[in-house]
Amino acid sequence: MERREKEPEAQMNAHLYIFSDACPTDWLEDGKDDQWHTVVNFVFQSDPSLQMDVDEGLSHSDILNKDPVFTGFTCKVSAGLRSGQLRKWATSSAYKSRFCQSFVGAQQGDYRPIISACSFQEKTLRAKKEILQHSYNQRLGGIEGRGIGFEEFVDDKGRLQMKHSFVNFFGYHEIQCPENQMLVILLMAWFIADQYGFYRREIVECGQLGFNELSITVVSDKLSGDDDFRPKNKRNLRNLIDPEMHRVPIVLTRSAQSDVHPGDLIVDNLAGWLNAAISDPSGEFARAAKGIEGTGIWNGWHELSGQPYEWKSTPVIRRLNSHKPAPASTE
Repeated sequence: MERREKEPEAQMNAHLYIFSDACPTDWLEDGKDDQWHTVVNFVFQSDPSLQMDVDEGLSHSDILNKDPVFTGFTCKVSAGLRSGQLRKWATSSAYKSRFCQSFVGAQQGDYRPIISACSFQEKTLRAKKEILQHSYNQRLGGIEGRGIGFEEFVDDKGRLQMKHSFVNFFGYHEIQCPENQMLVILLMAWFIADQYGFYRREIVECGQLGFNELSITVVSDKLSGDDDFRPKNKRNLRNLIDPEMHRVPIVLTRSAQSDVHPGDLIVDNLAGWLNAAISDPSGEFARAAKGIEGTGIWNGWHELSGQPYEWKSTPVIRRLNSHKPAPASTE
């Protein structure tokens, strides 16, 4: 991440935008235990001179349009595409290859983007259900002194449901949805809490950059099943990230128009790229990912691994580098 030194007149609050998306789907699917999923966070520290706009509640779109580093980087990525425009990862095979090339070229300058990603197979996340809750409580729930725990039951449609209820100053709340959704939401909440702790240490607690507070705006794609009138899963995610609505200054939002903002499109492309790479370690997208090894960009890309009751993660680049390509055909 480009660390911007705080100007004398700037606010003491450091602010990060985290664009977040998942591939191939938001939720787990029955019968697809071996399917890979990748959750990607594209992290960007906004210009301290724009902090007043952040404090006044301006949208991320309005603020980032004024940020020369953000606009410079996204424009450089766009310029390397055949159409000159960012699109969804699923656009075409030719677009996917071109995006990888353009992204590699754009990050070879003064600004290098920070990417944090977590890849997992569905069977691994299900096997780690209990340790995921425990790790969440250590990072967030435990700090709040609550210790989250889920009641499990089968609904009228035969689906396994997970529910946690709690009471705070604002009243009674329930966090409830099917298990195949809750496990992913819980992982996303843990991931954001983990990121908050990491960047607070790097930016605030180091005492070298002049900041004494950190806030984060998470720009999430619309979660499956949500709409503008019933954002149930967004509410679940918010209650898991900041159940007491204080102490951890994290705001969840999403863009007014889906798949239009460059930050949303970049994280969509990154999620597609990294998931394609880990799904096929011998494929072109794995080779493209290995092509920028050593720049530091993939340092935050890990896969969940280990035994069911161990919370372990290993750098994905090790998997890609250890894979031996199939021998060329002699026919």
